[in-house]
Amino acid sequence: MDTKTLSDFIAWSKTTDLQEVVFKKDGVSVEISTAAKNPKASDFSCKLTAVKAPAVGIYGLGKKGKAVTVKENMAVKQGDILGYVEMNKTVKEVSSPVKGTLKIILASEGAAVEYGQPLFFIEP
Repeated sequence: MDTKTLSDFIAWSKTTDLQEVVFKKDGVSVEISTAAKNPKASDFSCKLTAVKAPAVGIYGLGKKGKAVTVKENMAVKQGDILGYVEMNKTVKEVSSPVKGTLKIILASEGAAVEYGQPLFFIEP
């Protein structure tokens, strides 16, 4: 392979979303990689905000006449009540920390939860 062809190939590879190309012919081997083979955790980002359990206890959607409805893809405002955690006759509200769309529901009625456990994920 001459250098002009190789140069043209490299220029073309920069215009594609290919991450790795291996070419082998007649004892010649060319490998081109445009992405790290072992990405670091810092290479990824997430825009979802976790709504965490405020205490250890039992998660529920309601308390004495104040039931709430939650479903995926519903709009929520900052401060909206998403449920309650009850422990030792004390009830703590689970509220939305941000305005956005409720994307993932991990909490289920009557489930035991740990302090800081993610119950929901909201996309701001």
